[in-house]
Amino acid sequence: MSPADWIQRNLGANTPVSLRLFGLIALLLVALALVFPAAVARAFVAGWIVAISAGMGASILVHTHRLTRGRWGEAARPALEGLAATVPFVALLGLVVILVQPLVWPWADGSGLADKPDVATLYLNPVHFGVRAIVILAGWSVIGMLAAGLGPQGRLASGLSIAFYAISVHFASIDWIMSLEPHWSSTTFGAMFAITQLGLALGLLVVTDAGGAPGPRDDFAKLLLVTVLGLVYMQFMQYIVQWSGNLPEKVAYYVLRSEFPWQAVAILATLLAASAFAILSRTALRHDAAYTTIAADCALAFIALFLCFEFAPAFRDWTSTLFCLVAIVGAIGLMLSLTVGAIASRSASARKPKREALR
Repeated sequence: MSPADWIQRNLGANTPVSLRLFGLIALLLVALALVFPAAVARAFVAGWIVAISAGMGASILVHTHRLTRGRWGEAARPALEGLAATVPFVALLGLVVILVQPLVWPWADGSGLADKPDVATLYLNPVHFGVRAIVILAGWSVIGMLAAGLGPQGRLASGLSIAFYAISVHFASIDWIMSLEPHWSSTTFGAMFAITQLGLALGLLVVTDAGGAPGPRDDFAKLLLVTVLGLVYMQFMQYIVQWSGNLPEKVAYYVLRSEFPWQAVAILATLLAASAFAILSRTALRHDAAYTTIAADCALAFIALFLCFEFAPAFRDWTSTLFCLVAIVGAIGLMLSLTVGAIASRSASARKPKREALR
């Protein structure tokens, strides 16, 4: 497939609508940025993380399917490839993320790690952050394009893609989220970020019923259940280990999140995860599109709150918190609309040759 055909297939007739929507969003962001520059920059990064995560989650699912096969990948190929195709376009917006570092990360101006200048110099500094971001996003763009059908589709390409992702997602999680609180660290955070990306993609696939039939629907529901349970388990074990260790920089992370409204956010997120588990753990309910849609809605809401819980408390600013939550929800809504569009456009493209053959 040529690059021109690939771009046409992944943008197609929706391009004018997408450009108009992008223009309206850009104008709104500019207007808000004039009044709340820091809050808008932080919200932009939060929404961007969600968008790139959904595409990367789908890309890794595509590459995993090419290695393992299975009915689920074939059934949801239009949605998976459509989401994967967004990665290189969203990655371009990473240049904005690099530019707004001083408004988002406390170490970007040199003050966040004043008592640890060696760490700030060797790792957490704007130049190294930008270089790592470019390398990660360039690699992820290639992974996304391969998943979307541009370039080699063999098992070797998929294996190398997954290997690069497994390493790069750890650095991405540190740079983009964990370094918001530079004195805190967690060795499981990279794995949680990867599970979050897979959960976002699977939630979008299940809520749109991308599988279409009871068999693939059941497969995707099981995969979504695994990501929800994995995220809850790893977050809980991280809490147990770090709280029992009683180290000031570790405990401070949870003390901050024990304040209002983060306690309520944690409780609500737990209830949403429990609701998704209650539905997805039942075999009969997993075959019913209505129930799986409800479960996926709960799972996506749980992931949205989880990301807000990880990202926003460090700012200690109500305006930034509200903007980040709106950006996260808005980004999920945007990726949902793109998923629906990908299913519709590629289904129509698949039917066209059949109609021409009948003639």
